Amino acid sequence: MSNTTFSRAPVRICDIGGWTDTWYCPDGAVFNICVDLFSYVRIVPSSGKKITIISENLNLQTIIDDLNNIQYDGTLDLLKSAVKRMGIKKGLNIYVRTEAPPGCGTGTSASVAVALIAALAKISDKNLKPEEIASLAHKLEVEELELESGVQDQYAASLGGINFMKISYPSVEITPISIPGEKVYELESQMLLVFLNSRSSSEMHKAVIGNYKKGDTSTLKSFEIIKTCARDMGKAIKSEDLTYMGDIMNKNWKAQKSLHSLMTNPLIEKAEKISIRNGAIGFKLNGAGGGGSAAILAGIGNEYKLKRKLIEGGYQILPTKLDFSGVQTWVV
Repeated sequence: MSNTTFSRAPVRICDIGGWTDTWYCPDGAVFNICVDLFSYVRIVPSSGKKITIISENLNLQTIIDDLNNIQYDGTLDLLKSAVKRMGIKKGLNIYVRTEAPPGCGTGTSASVAVALIAALAKISDKNLKPEEIASLAHKLEVEELELESGVQDQYAASLGGINFMKISYPSVEITPISIPGEKVYELESQMLLVFLNSRSSSEMHKAVIGNYKKGDTSTLKSFEIIKTCARDMGKAIKSEDLTYMGDIMNKNWKAQKSLHSLMTNPLIEKAEKISIRNGAIGFKLNGAGGGGSAAILAGIGNEYKLKRKLIEGGYQILPTKLDFSGVQTWVV
């Protein structure tokens, strides 16, 4: 297994201000927290020039025979686009796996792209800064694949930690937020990541974008509230009382729900009710909404009961710790 290159990148949760990191919002603001549900990449050299990409989670495989003739056909296209943009011209076997479930709403696809770009840079002796990796990962989606994509996920996966992002799409100005160790332990104890279901948000994206472009008053108002929440969260996370954080999560979620009727459903409403009844002080769906996962802030002393009631309700708790390392590469 000599000369095998590895990389990993975290995902983000509790993305306060999400929806405002996109092209249709000229002055966005996002706060998010990175956690240790990593996307892993392993690259093994092979003879010849054939590049094989294998997604271990999805049980999918694709082969690139000709770098100049890569077909985007719906099978691992994001990974193929990274190989193309990085100009890889040697035989490789690329293995990818993720710890976050598919459709979790935690920016997993961006995390995978960041991890792969970092690993490909390593084998190509290219010294890319985390911000450069993030920018390229975003370009893969919007330029190569012509998809809608915000910018917060790529920068979170590259940099790790807790960040406030001032966004003038596609430019991102990062302010890392430093908190003492005791606060990190408190958040790890009280913040729950709850998996609801795998979801696709494309229909909702189209509807919200359409309303925003039309100048819909309700949509514009919700976006302003969400951006204000992101700015306030940077202060709240440093406060002694967790209640401030919980209040902002709830305010953001209320504004997020008002963006579209698809934002919530009975499965989500049930999780929210269980949470409120059992000592949660903050609730917000991660990512676009409509499913995926929720970040739930438990009041002190309520965390065990809250976890137990959610599990009894049929939900899955994804154990996490905060990640401050960002994307990492190593060779064995």
